[in-house]
Amino acid sequence: MSTLPTPGISPLDRLRMRLPTADGVMMTGVVLALLLLVAAPLIAMLLHLAFPRFYLGDYTLGDFRLFRDLWERRLWRRAVTNSLSLATGTMILGTIIGAGLAWMRHNYRFPTAGLIDVAAWFILVMPSFIIAQGWVLFARSGGTASQLGIGWLGDQVFTLPGMIVVMALTNFPLAYLATSAALQWDVTRYEQAARLCGANARETLWRVRLPLLIPAFLSAAILVFVDSIGDFGLPAAFLSVFNFPLIPYIIRSEVQTVPVSFEGGAVLSFVLVSLVGAAIALQLKVLRGRGTDFLNAGAAPRNRPRPSFWPVLMLLNVLFLFLAIFAPLGTSLSVSFMERYSRGLTVDNLTLQNYVEVLSSGSALLPALQNSFSIAFKAAAISMVVGFFAAYLLAFSNNKMKQFIDVASTVTLAVPGIVLAVGYILMWNQRWLADLGVQVYGSEWAIILCSAASSIPIAVRVMLGAVAQTPKSFLSSAALQGAGLLTRLRAILMPLIMAGMMSAGLAVFASSVFDLAITTMLQPPGYPTIPVIIDNQFRTVEYGWATAATVIVCSITACIIVATRWGMRRTFRTYFEATEAK
Repeated sequence: MSTLPTPGISPLDRLRMRLPTADGVMMTGVVLALLLLVAAPLIAMLLHLAFPRFYLGDYTLGDFRLFRDLWERRLWRRAVTNSLSLATGTMILGTIIGAGLAWMRHNYRFPTAGLIDVAAWFILVMPSFIIAQGWVLFARSGGTASQLGIGWLGDQVFTLPGMIVVMALTNFPLAYLATSAALQWDVTRYEQAARLCGANARETLWRVRLPLLIPAFLSAAILVFVDSIGDFGLPAAFLSVFNFPLIPYIIRSEVQTVPVSFEGGAVLSFVLVSLVGAAIALQLKVLRGRGTDFLNAGAAPRNRPRPSFWPVLMLLNVLFLFLAIFAPLGTSLSVSFMERYSRGLTVDNLTLQNYVEVLSSGSALLPALQNSFSIAFKAAAISMVVGFFAAYLLAFSNNKMKQFIDVASTVTLAVPGIVLAVGYILMWNQRWLADLGVQVYGSEWAIILCSAASSIPIAVRVMLGAVAQTPKSFLSSAALQGAGLLTRLRAILMPLIMAGMMSAGLAVFASSVFDLAITTMLQPPGYPTIPVIIDNQFRTVEYGWATAATVIVCSITACIIVATRWGMRRTFRTYFEATEAK
């Protein structure tokens, strides 16, 4: 019995078999992009710790003297202790405020309760330096607090406890959102079981309800700590009137003040990242193996009754909203209409001159608007492209490099923007790059790439939620019909996640416009940007100009976001309706 000969494989077919697949090419591209945007700057910072003159082409191993001198330099020692004190105090108070508001919101029904959600999201998206500038105007001598007859309250702001309160009111949304997810579910069956065993109401609260919420409270506390210790905006505003050095601001001074000390910036950046890493590691260690999964099919959204003391809850909520939003942001808005800040908000002191000066032809804001919006648009485009492909690979690929993409696209959440900017300086300020004609440092592309790197986690996580909902069978069916990878992504996946892509792009755009830490570190000479211009005007006591510029830029940014959402929904109405129906 003879067998049929198998047809031979042509050389062309063999070559095609050896070529990488489309998924492999995409994986390689995303990995290279994340290496360039995220990993390389952080590696460059670590290299400068070991080789202090690495940027000059000198690969002599350092003696790590700066680490030994860390506690001998008084300014550095103060900055570290101040940052730890401020972040720890903010962590405690911010978690109490956020968890307390979440408890009120999800356990009781009362008028104005919905405003808590609005306030949390509003404060979360506002740049911290703008909120801090409002607090400075509210609290300083002759400010809004003095004009309202509560000058004693203003005097308390420019102290360590005062800064803790201000930062807690700025960062409480992180704790609120983290605890809200756990508090919205009804698990009264456990409480009822405890009561049947003889426990009273207080014992049930302390022994049953609160222990179940420990993971949420701990996550909230770590989020507040990490965001507080790496915040650059608040100290940038407060240090104009209050001498309280913090690590992020000293990092800026080391890198930008003559004589420049890249080594000092790298050491302090390493200390800051180490503190953040220690906090996250502590959280993981505490939560590991606790067995805190207590939801099952019987869980349901909590039924919120209206208690007899609801007027007290409403009053407390209104007072809190006044303190958290109106005190800083209402002050900034009112100052923008004042002719002279020292005269207060009186009829004869009202003027539109600040807005006229900001919008005049010779104003410094107009070129800054063009530059900052250009940076934000390009950073959003880069982060959306990388984020889209990374989200696809995380959801559908089995490649071994998937774990690297997951880590690299998340790590900048734990790396403060000021540290990432230092990494970009140390990476791109290399003599051999200058010899090759590569001039990223000292150009707008340093800000664009760094802003994109810091925003990639936002883009990836927002789009990953939408991509993960798309059945893999949709793409597999298209592949069986002969559709290539790019065709499947363009014709199937992108329409299904259009809403998520738009949300990610607009979030990155808005955050990049007001990123003070990155722009102040990487801004090229003669290249004004919005946050630096506003911050400089605020430092020179041009409060009317600075607040008017803030109102204008925030209004323009909000209009761009609203117009883009409207235009995209109108243009791609069918895609959005399909996404919402799904």
